[in-house]
Parts: sequence; C-alpha cells; structure tokens
Amino acid sequence: MKIYRNRLILAFLLVFGNYFVAVSQQNYLLEKRVNLTAQNEPMDGFLNRLSKEVGGVFSYSPSTVDINKNVSGEFTDLSCREVLEEIFEGSVNYKQKGIYLILTPAPPSDKEITISGYVVDQKSGDRIKNATVYNPITLQSSTTDEFGFFEFQVKNPAAENFQLVVNKKDYADTLLVENRQSRFQKIFLKSEGENASPIVQSLTEPMKNFWIWTKNSVGFTNLENVQDTINRKFQVSFVPFIGTNRKISGSVTNDFSFNILGGFSGGTNKAELGGLFNINRGDVGKLQLAGLFNQAGGTVSGLQIAGLVNANLDSVKAVQLAGVSNFTTGPVRGVQGAGVLNIATSTVNGTQLAGVINYTHRDVEGAQIAGVMNIARNVKGLQLGLFNYSDSISGVPIGLISFVRKGYHKLEIGTDEVLPLNFSLRTGTRGFYNMLFAGIRPEKADSVTWAFGYGVGSSPKLANKLFLNLELSSQQLIKGNIQALNLISRAYIGLDYQFAKHVGIYAGPSFNLRYFDNSFTDHPELFSITNPKIRSEKTLADNFKSQTWWGFRAGIRFF
Repeated sequence: MKIYRNRLILAFLLVFGNYFVAVSQQNYLLEKRVNLTAQNEPMDGFLNRLSKEVGGVFSYSPSTVDINKNVSGEFTDLSCREVLEEIFEGSVNYKQKGIYLILTPAPPSDKEITISGYVVDQKSGDRIKNATVYNPITLQSSTTDEFGFFEFQVKNPAAENFQLVVNKKDYADTLLVENRQSRFQKIFLKSEGENASPIVQSLTEPMKNFWIWTKNSVGFTNLENVQDTINRKFQVSFVPFIGTNRKISGSVTNDFSFNILGGFSGGTNKAELGGLFNINRGDVGKLQLAGLFNQAGGTVSGLQIAGLVNANLDSVKAVQLAGVSNFTTGPVRGVQGAGVLNIATSTVNGTQLAGVINYTHRDVEGAQIAGVMNIARNVKGLQLGLFNYSDSISGVPIGLISFVRKGYHKLEIGTDEVLPLNFSLRTGTRGFYNMLFAGIRPEKADSVTWAFGYGVGSSPKLANKLFLNLELSSQQLIKGNIQALNLISRAYIGLDYQFAKHVGIYAGPSFNLRYFDNSFTDHPELFSITNPKIRSEKTLADNFKSQTWWGFRAGIRFF
C-alpha cells in the first residue's frame, strides 16, 4: 500500500519534474586529479604547470592574480579545484568554459559568501554524489554533483556563524557549523551503521519511508536525503521547488502556504491556496483550495476544495468538494461532494454525494447519494441512486435497481386477474426492494398479449415464517408491439408464508388504476381468468381514459 501511495502522489509531480532535473555541469577540468610540488615558485609559472596537468588554459586579468606571489607546498592526489582553493585561499572565484578556466576576484565577504566543497565517505574516501547540503534557517540548498561537489552563494551574510546540514540516504546526518573563514572544505559522512553524535541524532526525524521518484530530480534527491521536519509560518512558491522554501520544500511544513501556480510541501497546518494545484507530502489542516487539484499524503482535516480533483493518500476528517472527483485511500469522516465521482478505498463515516458514482471499497455509515450508482460493502444508512450495490445493508437502498448480496432476493411465479402467468424478480432488502416483472396470456391468437413493468415494495415480518407485502407497481399491457399507452398501476397488500426453506406462497388483494389512450382501438382484452367489476371510468383530456377495479395476486416464491 505504501508503494502504491508513493507512486500515486508522485504521478502528479512528474508533470513538473522535468523543470528541476539536475544536469551535470561538465566541470571535468576542475575535477582532474593532479600531483604537484612547488617551492617558492612564482604564481604564473605554477598556474602554467597546473594547466598542462589538467589540459586546460587559465584565463585571468593581471589585476586578479598576484603573479609575483610565490607558491609552496605538496599537492598530492587533489583536484584542480582543491589546488586553486589552497593557493588563493578563497580570494578568487573560478569557472570552466570549454577548455578555459576563468579566474575572477571573489566579492567582498561582507556582501557575498560562496559556500562550496566536497562530501566524502569517511570510511572509503569516495566522493558522494546526490547528497543534500542546506541551511536549515534560510532553506538554501545544493545537491552534490557526480564528483561530490556542492556550491551555493549566500548574499549579504550575517556576521555570526551559520549552520549547514548535510544529508544523504543511508548515511548519518551531519551538522556543520560554518563561518566565513572556512568556505571550502571536505565534509565527511558516516554510514548509518556507524555511531552518530547526539547532536546529529537530534536532527533526524522519521521521514525515511518516502516516495520513489525519478532519479534525475533534484527535488527527489533532497526529499530522499533530508530527514528533518522543518517548520515555517508562511511560504510562497511559483511551482514546486521554486519558492521561499526552495528545493527542500518537500521537507517543510507550513502554517500558511500560497502557491501561484502550484506547490509541493511537507504539510500544511492551517491554510493553503493554489492557483492550479497543491501537493502535500504530509497532513493538511483547516483549509486547502486549488483551481485544479489538491493532493495530500497525510490526514486532511477541515475543508478541501478543488476545481477538478482532491486526491488523498491517508484519512480524511473534512468536507471535500471537487468539480470532478474525490479520491482517498484512508478512512473518511465527513462529506465527499463531487460532480462526477467519489472513491474511498477504506471506510466512510458520513455522506458521499456524487453526480454519477459513489464507490466505497469497505463500509459506509451514513449515506451514499448519486445520480447513477452507489457501491459499498456494508452499509449502515441510506443508498439513494439509480443503481445501488452493497454486500449487506442495515438501512434503506432506494433506486431503480438495488442489489444487496446478503439481502432480499426472490424469484416469483404467479397470476392475477389480467394475466394468468407472471414472472417477477425482487431484489434489495425486506425493508425496501425493487421488482422487475413480465407477464403473458397464453392463447391462440395472431398477436400475443403480454406486459412488462417495475415496482417497489416492503415486506415486514409479522410472525415466524409470515410476512406482510406492501407494494406499488406499474406495467404496460401490450398486444403484439407497443403502439399506444396502456398503463396499469397497482397497489397490493398481501401475505407471504415461507412454508419451507427458500420456498413460500403469497396472496392478497390489489387496487388497480388503468390509464390508456382511448383513441387507439386495438388494445388487448383487459381480463382473462376473472371479470372484475369496473368501479369507475372517466374520460380525460386528449382522448385518454381511466378505469379502476379491485383485483388479486397469488403465486409461489423461491429463494
């Protein structure tokens, strides 16, 4: 179920994931390992030797590099980047463009700090790619590249020290207290099996079982690595990972959240508004509004409204309103209202309202009301729709056809004063059932007289094996093909006695009202077995007439 949930929620994110793919920066010259030794060597000469080692060309202004400065030291198995950091001590920035390594002066430290370095496996010495390095205060972050390198700029840094947290799946979290004098360094991570310090353990929160997303996504990498729960009062985003919570937005829970197009967060405590969509990895409280869809991986409480779809992968204790569909995999307590479809794969305690279909995989306690169909396992309450299905129900299913698997099912063969042979199927519950029936008058004639109809009824228990039948029905009486209206409506009250298991007999009187087109002259003969007296006959508007009489019904029932 967890894998299913994870795949479902990230299906929405994949639409936007391509915008955040981590692309390799082709810094291969800066990452080439070298072995050099220098003793009071002029800077320009040393850079010339270094360029030959890496196969590139240094480009710089004489005002940038003090060519009269001497270089001394042993540089063993270091990347070109590390050598440059050591000889310039952070006073120079560098980047690669083609075969050129361009050196520029670093901005004053009070205006901008470049935080960079390598993340390294402490035991093996291998550099670790796809590790997340972030500032837990500003949420600024970087993901290490294929060489284990990370870098980001801090504008207008505060004078005091700040913290960096380094996370990588299967490694213990590392807390690094940075200052402006140590902007480049190697950060060593211990595998999860090794002992971590108490301060590191205190940062770790239970967020390890999370979604599987595309391996190329920076958003996925950060979510997989960052196991801390971060809280913010307010956030604004344009699309996922572009906003005030940056690329670790999936690890941040906000009190208030505003997403211009859409956003992705760890959760919402109070209210969230999205122009198109809202996606929350955890719980959503109070209010969530979206133009297209809302999705939550945790519990939803309060009110959730979407123009198209609300999709929730945990429980719902809320009112859900959607233009098209509500979907939830956890228990629902509240109201689901959708223009087309409500789906609950667990239980519902409350009301489901849908223009077309309500589907609850387990039990419903409350009501299901749909324009076409309601489906549930065990129902305690009401099902109101054109078609209703349940495994069992302690309540009333009202519809054209209601089928309760453990309910009331009867096949009837009987007779009445109009047709000597009738077949009927009853389905639903004894409290309320539907009837589909047809009848025929066996006779030698050019055209067969027959009828079909529909009705509803109730069969309360009077005594052991004895039941009362209260039914209303209507049937079209036809000779040959349907050519004119000839409708017989019937109110029936009778007794049903179950003299054996799955077998019973029934009989009782009926009151009948016939409404027919008097301009049509080929209606079938009304009575066959008996000839009851017509109690009243009236001529109505538009050549229609009505007749009433008392009749009977009797027969045998099975099942």
